[in-house]
Amino acid sequence: MFAGRKKEIKQLLGSFSRTKGTLNVIRGRRRIGKTRLIKELPNFGKNITLRYLTSSPPTEKVSDSEERKQYAEQVKAQFDLSYMPPHATWRELLAFISDLCSTRRTILAIDEINWLATKSPAFMSVFFELWENQFTLKKEFMIILSGSLSSWIEDNILMNKGFVGRISVSITLKELALNELPDFFGSRIRKTPDIDLIKMLSAVGAVPRYLEELDLTKTAEANLNQLAFNSSGFLYNEFEKMFYDLFSKENRFYRSILETISQSKQGLTAGELAEKMGLTYSGRHTQAIDVLEEVGFIKRQHTWDIAKRKPGKKYALKISDNYTALYFRAIAKTKAPGKIQPTTPANLPSLLGLQFENLVHNNILFILKQLHLNIQDIAFAAPYLQTTTTRRQGCQIDLLIQAKNRVYVCECKLHSGEITRAIIPEVQAKISKLPKPKGISFHPVLIHGNRVAESVIEEDYFDRVINLADGTRL
Repeated sequence: MFAGRKKEIKQLLGSFSRTKGTLNVIRGRRRIGKTRLIKELPNFGKNITLRYLTSSPPTEKVSDSEERKQYAEQVKAQFDLSYMPPHATWRELLAFISDLCSTRRTILAIDEINWLATKSPAFMSVFFELWENQFTLKKEFMIILSGSLSSWIEDNILMNKGFVGRISVSITLKELALNELPDFFGSRIRKTPDIDLIKMLSAVGAVPRYLEELDLTKTAEANLNQLAFNSSGFLYNEFEKMFYDLFSKENRFYRSILETISQSKQGLTAGELAEKMGLTYSGRHTQAIDVLEEVGFIKRQHTWDIAKRKPGKKYALKISDNYTALYFRAIAKTKAPGKIQPTTPANLPSLLGLQFENLVHNNILFILKQLHLNIQDIAFAAPYLQTTTTRRQGCQIDLLIQAKNRVYVCECKLHSGEITRAIIPEVQAKISKLPKPKGISFHPVLIHGNRVAESVIEEDYFDRVINLADGTRL
């Protein structure tokens, strides 16, 4: 079922102008639901006509003229024409499309824009010219440019001097929030044990296309056995398909970055990353890190000065996309030479425990609500990295939230059984390593996905004990 995206729908439909055309951009990782969002827009507004065009990954075999012909055939079908549109050049075809978009409240969606006309270097300049001279003159008309290759969209559209100031709405789609999942799954989610739901989400994240493959009548282990650790399972070869689409030119380099970070038990600095890759750190790494973070594959774990309420210069890199982490930490290892049939790894529970942290970070608004905090009062809310110096010990906090004169030290734990009282000295040891500026108080918080022993509750050590699964019950 289609769920969430209310904010994005409101932004897009609200950009219709009575005096001119509007140009909008949607980007995000593959499977995140960009196409579905576009196709649902007519259901949320009156008298909207959607014309949807898309592109296939470019290949050496398909020439520019052949691609124009294929695109013209799409135009013929979308506009229900009885004849083939003119397509001798991209200018001719785009101008023809402009003429066809004559009714008000029309949305022209050009999906996978980063794949379109890759063998025509002048395509974007032609598109810009027609936008300025034809498309923008249409009242209550909208073009949506959508694509998975975030870096291409950034360079060729968002940061292109010609388009600066002309983009009305720019959206980067992220995973669904926990409170949107009941609309997605329906009543079945209420019958699903917390631990099974959280394990499945920790494995693949709340990525809509992956959620479609989950069967909530089965356990998390049964789902993962079928989808991820079976050579015919949907998730078994998904990474190769997704990764080709996103980074076809820099495939090996980007893949090597993700694999290197995934194999490290702790976050890596940019320099450590390059060293483990056997390379010298360069601008190529910087650009790749920016792209991977924007799309949602990795996250910077920053140092933070609690006293000055300022970020430090140092950071470590961690995988933030749960499926990518699962792929490199478990699925890819079943494809090693000599492996006949993939099997579920024995350490899967501990891997899901690590990935539980990502699920928490992706639902930070729910955590803030449970702590009765307003987002405008938050100075910092992220994984915390404290490096070792002569004056202090190093430590890592799963989630540190600083709001005014309070610091919340959040421990994220996913256990199949109960979390016992042993968690208390573990968290206290971390807090003892943090600097204690005057006027700032520290508050331990436990975030879990299953059950907590009564002895932990009775100790009354934690300011708040939060079951992440409760985010789906709101």
